Amino acid sequence: MKLKLLHELLIYATIFTMIDAQSAIRCPAACQCSTEYYVYCQSIQLTDSQLAGIISAIAPTAILLDLSSNQITRIPRGSFIRLQKLKYLNLAANGIVELEENTFSDLPELEELNLRGNDIGKLHQNSLNGLFSLKDLHLGDNMIASTPLQIFSNLTLLEKLHLQKNIITDLTPRAFFGLDKLQKLNLSQNLLKTIPGLTFLGLSSLRRLSLTDNLISEFAADAFKGLSSLEELLMQKNDISDLIFMFGNDFYNSLMSVSLAGNLITHVPSHVFPHNSNLKQIDLSDNLIRRVGGQSFNNLYLETLQLQKNNLTEVTKEMFDAAKRISELTLSYNRIQDIATGAFDSFRETLLVLDLHLNQLTGVHPGMFRGMRRLRVLNMAANTISSLDRGSFQDLENLEELNISGNKFTVLESGTISGPQGLRKLLLVCNPLQRLVGFSFDHVTDRIYIETNSSIVLVSASTALVTWPYREGTQLYWTLSVTCGSSLHCDVPTYESTLRPFVTQVTLTGLTPGAEYFVCVSPVFLSGDVNVSQCVHVLTDVDSPSSIKHTTVPSENSLNSSQPCSLPRDQQLLLLLFMCFLHTLISS
Repeated sequence: MKLKLLHELLIYATIFTMIDAQSAIRCPAACQCSTEYYVYCQSIQLTDSQLAGIISAIAPTAILLDLSSNQITRIPRGSFIRLQKLKYLNLAANGIVELEENTFSDLPELEELNLRGNDIGKLHQNSLNGLFSLKDLHLGDNMIASTPLQIFSNLTLLEKLHLQKNIITDLTPRAFFGLDKLQKLNLSQNLLKTIPGLTFLGLSSLRRLSLTDNLISEFAADAFKGLSSLEELLMQKNDISDLIFMFGNDFYNSLMSVSLAGNLITHVPSHVFPHNSNLKQIDLSDNLIRRVGGQSFNNLYLETLQLQKNNLTEVTKEMFDAAKRISELTLSYNRIQDIATGAFDSFRETLLVLDLHLNQLTGVHPGMFRGMRRLRVLNMAANTISSLDRGSFQDLENLEELNISGNKFTVLESGTISGPQGLRKLLLVCNPLQRLVGFSFDHVTDRIYIETNSSIVLVSASTALVTWPYREGTQLYWTLSVTCGSSLHCDVPTYESTLRPFVTQVTLTGLTPGAEYFVCVSPVFLSGDVNVSQCVHVLTDVDSPSSIKHTTVPSENSLNSSQPCSLPRDQQLLLLLFMCFLHTLISS
């Protein structure tokens, strides 16, 4: 009996101890506290007059305080004198307009301070005094126009400084001097026009510098002096017109990635990127580049080189001469009409992806891709190619994906793309194809996906005549599938049927006026791993019995080669999912 009573007393004592411990957590009534160390007071409409009361109710042992998304406009000096153990302070998304001197001087252990999304326009020389342990400072999305000289100099442990989305117009020399441990500096989306000399002097540990989306057009000769550890330099969306500033900088031995996309660069000088075995990525896309000098990428071991959206008209043998390695090369959205024999020779053994779509190529010759035995993906869509010389792809032994959509092919013979042994995806949409010759797929050992186009010849309110290219091969029969594109306006149930071999057109009847359909015609091959999608998007007329519509799915140009394709991406995705389901059904 005594033992039982003792046991019950112990249980009650434990419960009361837990309740007492819970009640001992000091937490302001309007806030939430997981423990007394973590205090969350965000989005409680806290005003300046209420701030002191909230802070007084917080235990002095707190290490995290979140005051974000409130209505605080001013932080008086001494506000946090009771919270000297704080390590994380979040004041983001308030209405703070000024940081007074010594605002945070009572927080010697603070490691992260977030002031993002306020209206701070004025900083004093001593606004950040006392933050001896600070590692991460967020001042982005404010109204800062300039920073007092060496305002950050006492933040000797700072590793990340965020100053993006302000209105900073100029930087003073040695603006960040003393930040020996700074690794990331973000100055993007400001109003900088020039970078003066010695701006970043002292940032010997800086690894990432973002100057993106400014108005920068000029650099002093020693603008980047001292950046001996820089790995990533981001300068896209500026007004840079030449690359002279890249010469003779301290970061050449460490730089791994540089982005100059969206500038006004017209040419790439020879030797502008001196030998640096660490440099892996160069982005020069969306410029005005007409010429790339020989030896421009001399002795570089690149993984990615982006030159899309420029004004290149040819690829010469000298353009990439002496580039030791490139794995992915993007030349799309240019005006390239010719590619010299051996233009890619210096890195032909390393190239995996080559993108040439949306250019002005009219043909492909055998020397264009010679020796590219490791190439996996080749995209030549949206050119004006009408024929392929035999042997053009003979060296592309490991090619897995070939995209020649949106060209001028009327006939495609298997012999013209001989060479690839593991081709899995062949894209042919938006060509005026009439025949595919010699594609038997008898020896297919892996799944192959061929995407081509059907075309709508005539559409009325309730009928549609659909045609597709004839295919020589080992198809046993055709499957016809019709599905509603929108159930709200489609009353005819979806259906499938089997057509006889070698049929090249079908007339659909009984369609709903003003409805949307997806029509897929798929040949079934002896090899179950061959998936040929021939699909079209049909929009029936509301009342007109004889209007002609030209549209296709999936593609980017009209089946009538003179008309642009016009299918929304969400409908393309819907069709792709349907085709995958259809292929699974057929294979089973």
